[in-house]
Amino acid sequence: MRKQFTRLAAAAAVAATMSGCAGSYHAIRPDRLGNYQTATQAGAPVEFEYRYSALLANGANKKYVKKERKQGYQVVAVKVKNNTSTDLNFSRDLELTFGDRPIMPVPSVQAASDLKQGVAIYLLYVLGIGQIGGTRDPYTGQTTGGTIFPWGPVAAAGNMIGASSANKNMRNEFAKFDLTNKVIRPGETAYGIVPLRETSVAPLKLTLRTSAASAPVTVPATAPAATPAPSNGGQ
Repeated sequence: MRKQFTRLAAAAAVAATMSGCAGSYHAIRPDRLGNYQTATQAGAPVEFEYRYSALLANGANKKYVKKERKQGYQVVAVKVKNNTSTDLNFSRDLELTFGDRPIMPVPSVQAASDLKQGVAIYLLYVLGIGQIGGTRDPYTGQTTGGTIFPWGPVAAAGNMIGASSANKNMRNEFAKFDLTNKVIRPGETAYGIVPLRETSVAPLKLTLRTSAASAPVTVPATAPAATPAPSNGGQ
């Protein structure tokens, strides 16, 4: 029985080691990013900038980048400015194009669910045990004496809490910067996280749909010229 338990513990330890430790989530913060790629000219009705590999913008996010590739996603940070004089609904009034074809972003709730790291896998750590102290026989390699230390439950709990917390942080940020039905006011700049079901990258464009193309462009008023002070004729 003890030998069977030892084998089970060893198998669990190997599986847990292969899965590694829980990964943290480094926020993308699209409203603070630089190095956006500009897709429109300044002053266009809708100015659009984007940045691929958003999950790598502020940290490794190894667990999430791995899931991004495995699930066939591209997570993109975007910046949108409304230069028209009317409200624009991102989903209704704007069309996102990937290369030469229209594309619909994946809703943030669905994307966060697809990209989350596993939590239950860390239960495998529960069977982890170690030995503190004792005497090792140089001929047989066996250790006698010492104290058995069940480190597994502590490691399992820590990793499960860490993975759950990281998943929650990702889900909250994706929801905060979800542009689905986001209303962008005239003159407003909106930032978003746009998950795309794509395995490759291509130029992105964001244009007004036909129904919204008649929205007039807001032109900043010209500042009045300064009136020179009247001369006192030297008096």
